[in-house]
Amino acid sequence: MNLLINTKQSSRFCWFNDLIFWLILLTVSSLLIKGWNDMHAAITATDLSTEHIKLDPKLLPYYTLRTTMRLVLGLFFSLLFTFIFGFAAAKYKSLERVILPFVNFMESVPLVGFLTFTTVFFIAWYPHSVMGLECAAIFAVFTGQAWNMMLIFYQTLKIVPRDVIESATIFRHNAWQRFWRVECPFSMPGLLWNTMVSQSAAWFAILASEAIPVKANTVELPGVGSFMAEGLAQANVHAILWSVSALILNIILLDQLLFRPLVCWVERFKYEDSASSKRHSSWFYNLIVKSYTSVHLGRILAQFAYFWVYRLPLLIGKLKLNKLRLSPFGQEILVRVWYGLVFAFCVYYGIKLWEYLPKVDLSKMPFLMLLTSIRVFIAMILSLLIFVPLGVLIGLNPRLVALFQPVIQILAALPANLFYPLVAILIISYHQSLSVWSVLLIMLGTQWYILFNVIAGVSSLPHNLLEVSQIFGIKGSLWWRKFMLPAVFPYLVTGIISAAGGAWNAAIASELITWGSSSRSTVGLGSYIAQTTNNSELAQAALGCTAMCVLVAICVVFIWKPLYKMAETKYRIG
Repeated sequence: MNLLINTKQSSRFCWFNDLIFWLILLTVSSLLIKGWNDMHAAITATDLSTEHIKLDPKLLPYYTLRTTMRLVLGLFFSLLFTFIFGFAAAKYKSLERVILPFVNFMESVPLVGFLTFTTVFFIAWYPHSVMGLECAAIFAVFTGQAWNMMLIFYQTLKIVPRDVIESATIFRHNAWQRFWRVECPFSMPGLLWNTMVSQSAAWFAILASEAIPVKANTVELPGVGSFMAEGLAQANVHAILWSVSALILNIILLDQLLFRPLVCWVERFKYEDSASSKRHSSWFYNLIVKSYTSVHLGRILAQFAYFWVYRLPLLIGKLKLNKLRLSPFGQEILVRVWYGLVFAFCVYYGIKLWEYLPKVDLSKMPFLMLLTSIRVFIAMILSLLIFVPLGVLIGLNPRLVALFQPVIQILAALPANLFYPLVAILIISYHQSLSVWSVLLIMLGTQWYILFNVIAGVSSLPHNLLEVSQIFGIKGSLWWRKFMLPAVFPYLVTGIISAAGGAWNAAIASELITWGSSSRSTVGLGSYIAQTTNNSELAQAALGCTAMCVLVAICVVFIWKPLYKMAETKYRIG
């Protein structure tokens, strides 16, 4: 598998393509430098108490730039986290037993919980700079996308076809070369699609992350999310529409200049024996490969890749760093120490947490947990029934993928809070029950994970498998049961787990909705967490979050772990 730009895709090069490419590159670079410098501006205590967003549409281009900077930096750290911890969980069993439950827990922890303890840390790190608040917002964006990306990377590393691994062994690739030449390229299609859905989740987090609670005040960082949040707080419909327009434009630009070219590029990493006649297309990707810049860039990347994959292991071998290994007895001791430290950590902080939690409300938790679990379960089932067939339909046709990819991203990026005013008006006007409507609102936090992962799974299927299913005339329910569902099952498992994390977070927002001075709530664990957080009852909020983590732990042990095992063994291609 070639990790480089293919400079032989077209013999028709044009200097005009180079001109457009460098014009776009210089423009984007200048804007990013401007945003980076402004993120390091000085800030005073007076600014912390008076910093508010102005609902002036003329400021939206600048606000969009600042939001884009947070998304880009959050994406960078998410990819770093994905490669390190995804690889560690896939290759080391002792780390996997800790990392996977940790990630599943983190997916379900409310975003407000992250902002509460990270804001103080980052402000202390940058006491006189806006960068302290920016880091808190970037970390919140990171939490909205890193877990999902790490899970799909881990899952795809575990299901690399055996014949491909055997080929790498025949060519005498060491572990480093096997990862960069085989395992990492095989994971790229799934990781890219999950990066796109994770960007949508990051947009979902932007609404809360750009309004940072500092002491008794809330500081609003310049951004599309804070602009939208201020519009919602003031019930300003025009401001909301302007912010939605800015959000849509930002997603379209990212799709055209980043994600769609990458979708075309990762097609070379699909595991298949016969080439597909249906290909993704991108004007920007075609512009790059038909420019003279791509020739020189390809040569530079080829030299770097050769050094990184082949020369670097030789350098490590000459320094004899590869021989620094523990004996089997030493490894056993290290593993036992690792488990002991994890156990001691959990026991110590578990006792501290138990002492902190209010014991009066403990009797309420089982009933609240049951109600919210039922709503989450119903939302998950409805999302699977609707969006699995839709994802298969879209994923089988690259034209539909190209058409719906930006549309789905836009819809997924619209924060659920945006739909709450409409729901609040319907409930108040027609005396409807939020207990029923909250299920539909929870679906907004689940459906996109399932849809994007199914599209990623279908798009990654070898073309020869699709041809075999057509040759044998497999149709109807047999096609779904024996071919399509087993083929996309590993991706579907990742989508379900990520969707469950999104569902628990969405339950917090959907069981208590506000519009201006009006609010409606229903009985459940989500509304309990939301109300106690709004009332600054931190001990009660911690109790609610702990109860939610208990639900997640039950899911990890009795549902997610068996599904992971099934995906790795029974439904593994090759």
